[in-house]
Formats: sequence, structure tokens, C-alpha cells
Amino acid sequence: MDSIKDTVQLSVKPRHLSGSAIAGKVRRAGLLPAVVYGGGVASQAVVLDPKPLKRGLQSAYGRNQLFSLAMADGAQWLAIARDVQVHPVTRALRHVDLVVVQPDTRIEVTLPVTTVGRSAGQKAGGRLEIIRREVQVSCTPATLPRLIEVDVTSMENGTSMMVDDLPMPVGVKPVYKKAFKVLEVLAAKIEAVAGAAAVEEKKPAAKK
Repeated sequence: MDSIKDTVQLSVKPRHLSGSAIAGKVRRAGLLPAVVYGGGVASQAVVLDPKPLKRGLQSAYGRNQLFSLAMADGAQWLAIARDVQVHPVTRALRHVDLVVVQPDTRIEVTLPVTTVGRSAGQKAGGRLEIIRREVQVSCTPATLPRLIEVDVTSMENGTSMMVDDLPMPVGVKPVYKKAFKVLEVLAAKIEAVAGAAAVEEKKPAAKK
């Protein structure tokens, strides 16, 4: 786990009883009920301080934040939060699954796609359209990026970028069943024609 950067430490204690009544008592005590499982670790009910968990989930990694679990028996596990439940009104954390992952084992996560710069097509009057703002990727915890950043400055009008064209960091691969377009630059004249066609379709039919 030493090679994993940017982990958030969580101290985890066993929860010997379960059920909604017990979960309520745990929350009233200022703690969060959770479950730890996966990665060859037997499933176990636990409690933890929700504050560091919340800080981690609000980090640049978001729901992909990696946590270093300090178990009551002295064991140390690397985990990622899944099935995060929050109160619909207060947005307070209610429950979380902590899935244990191994540092050298690939995991699948969803990453945001962001763009950098202004495309050549935009400078010529076109428009950049982001079709997919998130992509699913496979990586190890050690190679997990915060996001996929795309420099669009060289993209001309009429050009597009497929998921396979995204600049993936070393060790990161896109996961998909069928290739799809992530973004494209639409020429101004194409947009004008499309807009005129849409207006024409909305016109009421002439009365006979």
C-alpha cells in the first residue's frame, strides 16, 4: 500500500449487531454504519467516523477516492467507497459499502472528462460539443487518475474524438462494449443549417 498516493485514513471498528434500530443508535452516537467486503476479505459490519469519509468523497477524486482502512485487529486494507447512502434532506451520510481492493489488481471506475483550451474550430466560429462527460476505465489503484483531460486546441471544424482517441494516462484503459464518440467540433454553417431545419419542422402545416 506504500505506493498508493492520496489515500484517506479511516479507523474502522467492528459492529457486532445489525438492523435498523442498531444503525439508528450508531448514527445518534455520531458514527456511521458501514460494511467492508471484497478483495478476499470476509464481509463484516463496521462503524467509523463519517467526517474523514465525507472529506474524502469531496476530494478531487470524488467517489473514486481510495481509503486506507485501519481495522481494529491491526489489519490495513485499501478500499473504495460504493453504494454511498445519504439523507434526502440533510445530505448526511447514512451508510456506505467499503470495497477492499488490492494495489496490483485492476478495478473499474467512472472518470469525468474535461477539456483544455479553445479548439481551432471554435476560433473559426464553430462549437465544441461534449457528448460524453464521463467514461468508464480500468486501472490499478496505483494508476488511478482524478480525471481524463483532453487538449482540444488542435481540433478543427468537423472533427471528433472517439473513446479510443482519449489521452489515457499510463496504465489506464477505456472500458466499453461499443466504441462511442466523446466530443466533436461542429462547424458554424452546419449548426445554421440544422437550426433552420428545426425551425421549418416546427412550422404549422398550411391549411388547405
